Amino acid sequence: MTVSHLATGICPSVAFSPDTTLAANHDRFASHAPIDALLSAAREQIPDIAWAAYAAGELKCLLGQGDPAVVWPAHIAAEDFDTYCAQLQLHCRVAGQGEGVLGWVLAPMAEKDHPALADLAARLGSLLQTAALIRAQNTQRVLYEISLLASSTLDRGAFLQGIHEQLSALIDAENFYVALYDQQSRKITYPYYIDRFDDEAMGHETFEFIDADRMSLTGYVLSTGQPLFLEAACIERAKAEGRFFWVGRLPEFWMGAPLKNASDEVFGMVAMQVYDVSRVYSAQDRALFSVVSRHVAMALDRLLRRTDLEQIVALRTQQLSAANDALRQEVRDRERAEHLQGALFQIAELSSQPGDMNELFRSLHMIVGELLVAFNFYIALYDSATGEVTFPYNIDEFQPTPPRSRRGQRGFTEYVIGQRRPCLIDYDDARRLESLGEIEVQKNTGRSSSWLGIPLFDGEEVRGVLVVQSYSKDVSYTLRDQELLTFVSRHIDTALSRRSAAEAIHTANVLLEARVRDRTRELDQANARLQHENSHDSLTGLPNRSHLQHRLKQAWQDFCLNGQQLIVMFIDLDRFKMINDSLGHHCGDILLVQAAERLRSCMREGDLLARLGGDEFAVLSIDAPLQAGTDIAQRILIAFEQPFVIDDHSVFSSCSIGVVGADSRFHQEPADLLRDADTAMYRVKNGGRDSFAVFNQALRREVSDQVEQEGALRTALKRTDQLIPYFQPVICVRTGELLAFEALIRWRMPDGRIVGPESFLPALEGLRLIGRLDIYMLKCVVNILAQPENGHWPPVHVNCSSYSITRPAFAAEVLAMLAEQNVAPWRLCLELTEGALVADPEQARLSMKQLAEQGMSVMLDDFGAGFSSLSYVHQYHFSGLKIDKSFIFGLASSIRSRAIVRAIVRMAESLDLNVVAEGVEDLETLELLREIGATQAQGYYFSEPLPIELLNVNTGRAAG
Repeated sequence: MTVSHLATGICPSVAFSPDTTLAANHDRFASHAPIDALLSAAREQIPDIAWAAYAAGELKCLLGQGDPAVVWPAHIAAEDFDTYCAQLQLHCRVAGQGEGVLGWVLAPMAEKDHPALADLAARLGSLLQTAALIRAQNTQRVLYEISLLASSTLDRGAFLQGIHEQLSALIDAENFYVALYDQQSRKITYPYYIDRFDDEAMGHETFEFIDADRMSLTGYVLSTGQPLFLEAACIERAKAEGRFFWVGRLPEFWMGAPLKNASDEVFGMVAMQVYDVSRVYSAQDRALFSVVSRHVAMALDRLLRRTDLEQIVALRTQQLSAANDALRQEVRDRERAEHLQGALFQIAELSSQPGDMNELFRSLHMIVGELLVAFNFYIALYDSATGEVTFPYNIDEFQPTPPRSRRGQRGFTEYVIGQRRPCLIDYDDARRLESLGEIEVQKNTGRSSSWLGIPLFDGEEVRGVLVVQSYSKDVSYTLRDQELLTFVSRHIDTALSRRSAAEAIHTANVLLEARVRDRTRELDQANARLQHENSHDSLTGLPNRSHLQHRLKQAWQDFCLNGQQLIVMFIDLDRFKMINDSLGHHCGDILLVQAAERLRSCMREGDLLARLGGDEFAVLSIDAPLQAGTDIAQRILIAFEQPFVIDDHSVFSSCSIGVVGADSRFHQEPADLLRDADTAMYRVKNGGRDSFAVFNQALRREVSDQVEQEGALRTALKRTDQLIPYFQPVICVRTGELLAFEALIRWRMPDGRIVGPESFLPALEGLRLIGRLDIYMLKCVVNILAQPENGHWPPVHVNCSSYSITRPAFAAEVLAMLAEQNVAPWRLCLELTEGALVADPEQARLSMKQLAEQGMSVMLDDFGAGFSSLSYVHQYHFSGLKIDKSFIFGLASSIRSRAIVRAIVRMAESLDLNVVAEGVEDLETLELLREIGATQAQGYYFSEPLPIELLNVNTGRAAG
């Protein structure tokens, strides 16, 4: 039996119904001896009548006949049976009783009432029923045995062999194989394959893949999940037509059935085939094969799943065992390391504890004894100047008294000193060294079976030897012991050095005690000064932040316990940085000292005034109502209306003050008061300075809203569908030609509203988040310009904050962004306000220079609204100016505005700078700009800002 191959799908000409393809059918009752005996006896009892007995089935099979001279067909098709009997005028007598007809006895119509024939039919039916019952019992037994095999057999090979043996009891299963199928890899393996005739049989290691161009019968059953029954003629015909690919001997009949799991997925198939035409499978055999194959599928699936589970469990068990072994080893290593660490810690402690050297050596012996066997232990010290070796500590079971000091001998100790390295010497090593003359064994001493000596160093010089030795063959030191003791000896070296140094220091300390007593008084005084300095500002003499926090913590506890009122104020000097930068740090320090004096004069008795650092001060008022805080703030503002006289300079510096009263509803800890006072102070800063603000519920809500908005904005920056660019065109005043776009950010809220930048950008000023927003907009614009369909776009202007332009890496990031998207730098233009240049002028100039060198334009935005300093235009690499819209709005009604715009245009012409007039709302304004000579304009007269999907890039106006 071989595996055949199917070239293409099965065509209708190859029938799969066994009723139309089989030319022969073996008699399933031929081997039933009682039937043979009955028919033989009937031939003798009814010799003169032409009768025949047929078995039921799709083909009626001839079981026996009476007169041998009469020729009866061996098989009669079921559909032809009635016609055959009618044509020959035969009487059909049913064999057996009940619902199922098992056979017939045919005789001429004239003999229909013959009693012997009636008796023959009745007895034949009984025997056929008996044979069918036996076959059903055998089938049930086989199915039970298959189920039992799946439950009791763990080995797959033994299970498949048992399946083969059980099937052989029912069907001709001499040639039988099982294939397993992996649907993911489409791989077919043959774990069981028995064929008595074919030399091309598959082995256990053989495998193949389902190939649509060379589809095997096995592959067909596996891929379709349908059973297949074919006789030799059908296989030959399909092979000749190129639908099958077959190698090896051709069977007379082949049948295969899929094996499916509980999920109706094919995981394998079973197949049988015969090479003898007389043994071709009957329809009942095929039906039985289909039934049995389903039971085989359930049993084999259960076995395979159990095997897989056992393999997984075994693998997991192995992994857990390995992990446990590793864990145990790790625990042992950790315990060993902890033990060693403990020993080293004890050695370190010994070096700092008082006591004589003998006590130190005794303690070292105990510590070493915890790490390895050290019943015999000694420490030898070596004087390199005299060559003398002494033994201050010695514990030895054969030599209870320490050896005397010695010079010029060649013992193990001297050998280690000479080698300057650890030495592990066993009995054989000792004999070898003795034979070489390296050592001399001392008389009247025990001979060690294992001796380990570690040199002790003082810097680079050997100071002595630490030795453990064993006289028992049961104890032998190893290289691991040598490494361990060597490591420990380094710490012993340190301990000895520290102890020696400690003894020297002790002598010196006795001499220093008198001096220490004298210095103690000085130190007490210095400590008092230091304590004051630690809690007070060195410049103003005021309490510092640490002192304030300590007092605030105490006051907060009183507030929580008895409700004692508590006020915190934050004070920041206005314009201090400008005064400090212009007049110098010396004058700035004087200003801080004078300001501290004025602030102190405004305090109540018991109030704590502290300097937090820089130009920031704080006030802590205990047992004071909120009105007291506002009174103090007003006194401070009045006091600061007077100028400060500093080195012939008269300067003014006002204050921004934040006041907060403790409220258990909103404050959970002292830091909450500092936070709210700081928030109130910055509200004054942002509102124009020289005032005070009380932190209240409205301000708290505003701060909360601001924090919430900042969080929402951070979330929006992580998305691509909320922060979107709108585009407004820049138009040529003379021709109306589109010259550029300005990208303006809009925030699409979750409810669909579009929010302009004026509602969220002011809150970002001074935060790093504004820098992320700049990069976000630049990426959006660069991505748009990088699209092939947008290659004809004019340059796009993008606003840039002071945070970004003064960030050292900003220019490089922008240029890298353009290079990555293959966008030319001239297609992008940055717009900066004058305020962006104030924070760090030098870094801003450097960033603009780097961008300009690569061809990127930078324009000065809102010119005229700020300082309008011509030095900015002169010093920085600007390619153009954008006149602030406040001048353009009043162009038609204000002669002064027209004069200013005309002056700006003339100045720009002389400096070869482009000028863009922002805020053009009507035709009259546009005509005036033409008359003045302005070249470029922007405003709602041309187009409002539009999203890209509504933008006509050719005109800059709305599409359509």
